[in-house]
Order: sequence, then C-alpha cells, then structure tokens
Amino acid sequence: MGFFSSRKKKKELRAAKIDDAFNRVYSQIEGIDSWEDPKKLEHYILDSCEQIIASTKAMERQKMEYRIVTRYLNDIKAIENLPKEKAKELRNTASRICELENNLVNARAIQRNITDEQYEVISDDEADMPEIINRFASDEIYQAKLKRNLAYLEGEKSRWEIEREELQGQIKLFRKMAVAILASFMTLLILLLAMYNAAQADISIWVFIVLFICAVSGFIVFVRQNTIAKENKVAIVHLNQAISMLNVERMKYVNVTNSVEYSKDRYFVKTSAELQYVWEQYQDKLRDQQRYIQNNEDLEFYNSKLERLLGEIGLADDKIWLNQVNALVDRQDMSECRHRLVMRRKKIRDRLDDHRRIVQEERDEIDRLMINHEHYLPEIQEIIKSVDKLCGTSSSSAKKNA
Repeated sequence: MGFFSSRKKKKELRAAKIDDAFNRVYSQIEGIDSWEDPKKLEHYILDSCEQIIASTKAMERQKMEYRIVTRYLNDIKAIENLPKEKAKELRNTASRICELENNLVNARAIQRNITDEQYEVISDDEADMPEIINRFASDEIYQAKLKRNLAYLEGEKSRWEIEREELQGQIKLFRKMAVAILASFMTLLILLLAMYNAAQADISIWVFIVLFICAVSGFIVFVRQNTIAKENKVAIVHLNQAISMLNVERMKYVNVTNSVEYSKDRYFVKTSAELQYVWEQYQDKLRDQQRYIQNNEDLEFYNSKLERLLGEIGLADDKIWLNQVNALVDRQDMSECRHRLVMRRKKIRDRLDDHRRIVQEERDEIDRLMINHEHYLPEIQEIIKSVDKLCGTSSSSAKKNA
C-alpha cells in the first residue's frame, strides 16, 4: 500500500508541475493576434497535450472498471467451481433467501378489509371481543323481537281504541233510541186518550199493546246498554293493558337500541355479522404481521449465513452477491450475469483501444509539428516530456529505435 501511495503522490506532484508549466506557456502566448504567427502551433500542441492527459485519465478509469469487472467474472468462476457440498449449501441458503423475500413481498401486498380506526379500537378490546360480538348479536336478536312486540302491541292498542270508539257510538245511539221510544209511547197514549174521550171507544187492548211494545223495547234497550257498558269496560281494561305493555316494551327497545348503536359507532360497523368479519380480518392481520416479523428474522439469519459462506470462498467482492441471490440459485441467471459482464468488459476494452488510438494520434501529431517547426518556447519541450512520463507515451521515432 505504501508503494502505491507513493506512486500516486509522485503522479499528483508531476501533474501539478505540468499545470504550472501550462499556465506559464499560456500566459506567454495570450498576446498572439495573428494566426499566421508560429506561436499558434504551440497553442495547438498544448491543447493536444491536454487531450492526451484527459484521455489518459479516462483510460485509468476504464482500466479500474475493467479490473472490477474481471474480479466479478473471477468470482463467478470461483462460485461455479465450488465443491458439491459447499455449492449445495450455498444454493440452499440462497434459495431460502429468495423464498423469504418473496414471502415478504407477498405479505406487503396483502390488504385486509379493516380500517386503522377499527384496528386500533379492536386492539384495545382484543381480549373481550368474542364476548362483545356475542352480546352485540344477542342485542340485535332481542331488538328485532322487541320491534315485533311493539308492532303487535301497537296493533292491539289501535284495535281496542277503535272498538271503544265504536261502543261509545253505540251508547249514544241507544240513548237516542230510548228517547225516541219514550216519545213514541207518550204520543200513542195521548192519541188513545183522545180517541177514548172523543168516541168513548174501548181502548184497553190498544193500551195493552202499546205498553207491551214499550216494555219490550225498553227492556231491549236496557239489556243492550248494559252489554255495551260491560264491553266498554273490557275495552278500556284491554286498552290500558296494551298501553302499559307498550310503554314497557318501548323502554326495553330504547335501551337495547342504545346498546346496539354504541357497538355500531365504536367499531364502525352496521351489524354484528360485519363486526365478526372485521374481527376475523384483525386476527388475519395479526397473523400477517407475526409472519412478516418471523420472515424478517429468518431473512436476517440466512443473509448472515450467506455472507459467511461467501466469505469462506474468498471472493474479491462477496457483498455484491447479497443483492444477486437469484443468480446463486438459478444457473440461467448466473449465465446471463456472466454474459452481461463479458459484454461489459468487451465494451470497456473497446473504449480503451479508442482512447489509446486517440492518445497515439495526438502524440504523433505533436511529433510531426515538432519536426516541421523548430522554434518553440523552452517550456514546450518540458511539458511534452512531463506528459510522456505522466501518461506513458513516447514519440513514434523513439518506438522505432526501440
């Protein structure tokens, strides 16, 4: 590490010196006004040197990426050449991780039909929920029963009210009939007395008939009035009983309705059946959460195990395989991964060749200009030599002599 760091420091120091030389030369050729002046060639050479340095830096980055990709390919080769037992253990561990990750994805995708408010309220009453649901269902049944009783008692009350009104009407009618019979009786008697006084006729039989008719009519009216009076008393008794029972049932109905409405409002449901369903959804959600926690714990365990197994193989980068678990399980995925890396390395190699070509072309162009033109600032030669040392370039003539 010390050797490489010292080399890096030397390169940085050399690059700093080159930058100073560039600045000095640029300051001297800034005053060039005519492009016919040979000094413009010096400016072109400096630009070429900068291009060589930039391309060399890009090549260094490409080489670093090339080495990284090569290490990944070597890691794939090491994994594929593992002993059977080791490979089986690695594959089983990776397979278990894939399964647990799928379980976690599926668990997150599950949507239970329970709101956050319902979940919070039910979690507070979790221990008593079976009893609460049973009581809610019983209250609904009792409420329905009371509702039927109320409807029946309302009908009874209406029936006895109607019957009482009819009896009251009959009482008034028979009173009028009694007055009419009495008036008729008196009228007949007066007529008979008038006939007797006028004609001195025997009217005893007619008086008897009239008295008999009046007596029978009066008896019928009397009996019917007594009957109606008794029926009226019975109707009043039944009406009062219906009203009393109706009031009691109404009180019970109000109480049970308040209990039902409280359960509806507290748990945001409409019926006990819906509350039962929400309770089941709550239990399912709890089980989902428990499975999720267990899967997370198992996933941590198997990730640690996979990390340990990869560390024992001695890979260049074992951390990256924690995110490429499918490739450890499926040979096809591993093959595709290797193919992608091979193609990536080929592209990097092609880019390196392009950069080398560009660098060499720029360096050859500098040699050509140096041969054709002999008058340069002293710093130009110094810069070119420094660039050759920094970038590892050389003139074409030097290569041929070598």
